Amino acid sequence: MVRDSQAQTLQRPKLKRELLTNTVLLVSGGHFLLELFHQYLPVFFPLYRAEFGLSYGQIGMITLVGTTTMSLAQPLFGYFIDRLDARRIAAVSVLWVGLIMAVLGFSSNYWVLLLGVALAGFGSAAFHPAGASVVTKATDERKRGRAVSFFAVGGNIGSAGSPLLLAIGLGLLGLKGTVVLLPVVVLAAIWLVSGLGQESKGDREAHRERQSRAGQGFLLGLVLITVVAMTRAWFQLSLTTYLPTLLGDRGFSVVYGGQMLFVLSLLIGVGSFFGGILSDRFGRWQVLFASFALIGPAYWFFINAGGGLQFVCAGAIGFLLGCTYPTTVVVAQEVWPRGMAMASGLVMGLGWWPGGIGATVTGRVADQLGLTTALEGLVIAPVLGAVLMAVFALALRRHNGSSMTTLDPSSAG
Repeated sequence: MVRDSQAQTLQRPKLKRELLTNTVLLVSGGHFLLELFHQYLPVFFPLYRAEFGLSYGQIGMITLVGTTTMSLAQPLFGYFIDRLDARRIAAVSVLWVGLIMAVLGFSSNYWVLLLGVALAGFGSAAFHPAGASVVTKATDERKRGRAVSFFAVGGNIGSAGSPLLLAIGLGLLGLKGTVVLLPVVVLAAIWLVSGLGQESKGDREAHRERQSRAGQGFLLGLVLITVVAMTRAWFQLSLTTYLPTLLGDRGFSVVYGGQMLFVLSLLIGVGSFFGGILSDRFGRWQVLFASFALIGPAYWFFINAGGGLQFVCAGAIGFLLGCTYPTTVVVAQEVWPRGMAMASGLVMGLGWWPGGIGATVTGRVADQLGLTTALEGLVIAPVLGAVLMAVFALALRRHNGSSMTTLDPSSAG
């Protein structure tokens, strides 16, 4: 009996680790499915333009509406998710987005299409803080970065696969080809609802107790990390928007521009995977500061280089940008533990939305001074990010004294 009791005691930690890993994989799979359902619209824009006689401005409005509802609603959803069952919200929001995007091809006019895109954006806004919260709560503090990296990579892969999947439906049924998503949506809903389940009453009470003990958090740190996320969005969206045009102006082919954009996007995904792991090992703010500080020189070489070196620099920029994504999410959660979902929504939603504004400003500068000059000036964004992270580190040391909590490499394991 004693031996059996000892054996059970030894087995429990292993079982717990397996369950936590399954939760992380389930939520990461949910993120994959959400983006798989949600990111196909650019492939359909030419058909929508022909069907409804849309102008380029109206197409831009569709993108703006979707981005706005998805981004600005995230902190608000996060506030309520901190008080509700994040597991069930994560599962239901994937179903919500999937169903809307599956019938979007049946829109009768532009306004119905615009409404559908807006409603799907709200579903995405609910999923991201809920998913990040579930992943974090299911993971040991020393491995939070790794868990959020898995969460991020799931979304990256889904975004890449969405146009490919819907291109099949487009070829078979035209605009109504969005219906090919329906069987996938149904299976996804069954898998996520049964796999994630719902938080038990005890788990919710324990979480509320942890939140009540967390105190007020570090508000200045939350503000700073949100602004840091904004600088990343400004840089990333401006670069990806105008990179093919810049290369075309320099005499390169469309294929070359596409290859460069592919390398950049691919390495952003790789960086998203490794960024959280590195932050677990070396510390959160340290990885963020180093990433932003290195993006500046890499970007300068990219703008002024050519040939193979330009591809290397594009890959380096992508990797460093990717490293910042999961790390900013974990930092936000750790400086504001009393509302992890809301903090996640701030950096993933509110932090991303200004990227569209920044890209517009970059375009206006390009109209006045030329695209090369405008993109050369874009180096200000990562430099500003590095400066803000230095301010963040100093403010955090003052806030916590000599102890840096989980943001310090000594406690990151």
